[in-house]
Amino acid sequence: MILGEKLRTLRHQGGRTLREQSRLIGVSMNSVYRWEHGLSVPRKPLLKVIAGHYNVSLEWLLEDDSAASLVSEIEMNLLGMFRKMSDMSRYKVLGYVERMSLEERRMQELMY
Repeated sequence: MILGEKLRTLRHQGGRTLREQSRLIGVSMNSVYRWEHGLSVPRKPLLKVIAGHYNVSLEWLLEDDSAASLVSEIEMNLLGMFRKMSDMSRYKVLGYVERMSLEERRMQELMY
């Protein structure tokens, strides 16, 4: 994924519109649009702000990993939904996932 795609994906995961994103970091909607479509690149100080808002590293933002993505689309979607949940709901989800993981391990042990 290249920088523009990462910026767009992060914005979508955060549930923000172009307008909301532009207000959040103090730039025009046109700037955000141009970044997301690879027509321009934000300066490093703005990239640091964006990375901070989405809790990702500046290195990850700048790294061109178009050959192999470390996180699948479904994982990115789950993360986006997870971030919108309350803390209480997050703990419920984690408990559910832990139970599912244990169940899958038990099933695999029974098969072998």
